[in-house]
Amino acid sequence: MPVMKIEKRKRAKRENRVIMSVLFVLFCIYAATLLLPLIWMVINSFKPDNNEFFYNQWRFTSFSLNNYKLLFTGENSIMVMLANTLILALSIPTVSAFFSLCAGHAVGSFDYKLKGVVYFIFLMPMFVSVSGTTPYLYKMLNDIGLYDTHISLIIMSCGVSGFGFLMYYAIFKNISRTYSEAAMVDGAGYWRTFLQILVPQAKNIIAAQWVMGFIGVWNDFATPYLFLPSYPTLGVGVKNIADKIDLGHSYPELFANITLMLIPMLVLFFIFQKKIMEVSLGGGIKG
Repeated sequence: MPVMKIEKRKRAKRENRVIMSVLFVLFCIYAATLLLPLIWMVINSFKPDNNEFFYNQWRFTSFSLNNYKLLFTGENSIMVMLANTLILALSIPTVSAFFSLCAGHAVGSFDYKLKGVVYFIFLMPMFVSVSGTTPYLYKMLNDIGLYDTHISLIIMSCGVSGFGFLMYYAIFKNISRTYSEAAMVDGAGYWRTFLQILVPQAKNIIAAQWVMGFIGVWNDFATPYLFLPSYPTLGVGVKNIADKIDLGHSYPELFANITLMLIPMLVLFFIFQKKIMEVSLGGGIKG
């Protein structure tokens, strides 16, 4: 019997090694399909013009930094687009996280009548198509004089429904009320208890949600294009260059713009990848 068990274990280990080897090869192929387009884009961003780009897309006959220099000059200066993008990418996730925290705390930390109704009200916007509300939102911003302003997009981010609310609701629901009661016995008010006692216990989730929100706003094209036409962001700038490929701009210039746009996202992901993966896999919520 022991000999048979040892043989079964050896056979199981061999089968596991074969399965892991196949999975490793498959994931390497998948990684290559993601990396090769990026490498191709970076290589071609250093081509001087369209002629060089169409001549040979995988090797250099000449190397030029002119495409990157063009991004910092002229009407489509990347510095202006970068400033507009940073205003939105820094403010919107911060405002959204704050209001989602407040809503999650109000619904998750307290017991009161109609709590289930309030919870359902916060969930209802998740069932409404966002694209279906766009015309009414456009008209409303025009009517109140906030169309084509940064503040309009920041106000729009004050909504507290969605995945962020569900995450914070789950966190505050599972935090023992002993912490709040002890703080209030020591003289702390509601806001001090909330900001100094409860919020720090959710700091990892807040950081990960903020980073993902930053990335989402940074890469957003449709919202600034519709509601902020006078203040182009990096995403809108990419479209503007793409629309003018035959009118003085080139594909290498477009690739240079996209490359610069990707660098901050890659840096943020490498710095906060652990926290992002914890949230994505649901490992950040602890009772």
